[in-house]
Amino acid sequence: MKKKWIWIGTIAGGIALFLRSRPRAYIPQELRNLFWDETNKRWRTDEEVRQILQQHPERVPITILTSEAKVLSYLQEIESNAERYRIDPALIAAIISKESSGDYTALGTIGEVGLMQIRLSTARFLGYGGDSTGLYNPSTNVRYGTMYLRWQADKYSGRADVMQFAIAGYNAGTPEIKRGKFRNQDYVDSVNLRWERFSLLVSRARGIY
Repeated sequence: MKKKWIWIGTIAGGIALFLRSRPRAYIPQELRNLFWDETNKRWRTDEEVRQILQQHPERVPITILTSEAKVLSYLQEIESNAERYRIDPALIAAIISKESSGDYTALGTIGEVGLMQIRLSTARFLGYGGDSTGLYNPSTNVRYGTMYLRWQADKYSGRADVMQFAIAGYNAGTPEIKRGKFRNQDYVDSVNLRWERFSLLVSRARGIY
């Protein structure tokens, strides 16, 4: 039991150091909720945090990668478009993670740009009237990326595994199946793993424990 509290104390101290050293934009909301006393408008002491962790060990923050933090920094854009186009925000975050690792300046090999690696021709098909430069804007990019994912989902709405086809189509344009698997199955599997991961991270970022 003593080792358990030592372990929790070590985590709390490490998180405190993390909070002081990391840019505020990269601090997951769960860490702020753990250390910030909203009622008294002050940062809790390490001892107070240790007491919280002793009583609620489920609040021990999970390790988060820098690339995941970058993706979550666009949570406002992700969630607003998720609601607008009826797409799980965790799936949008997973595709951003897969396509660009949260780098809004990313440029693909065949002209894909921004967070969700949207091509200008695809965006224009969906009604975009600007040029490729405008697609680097995170809000615009996530909007048209999510819109395209919705378009793919509607295209295969009659299938039980509609979102798997939508994911495959997002990457390949038109999903192709060979021997029971998508030709780009590796892409689909990678997005699915990230989808599961971001289901947790998005909830944590909202401060839900």
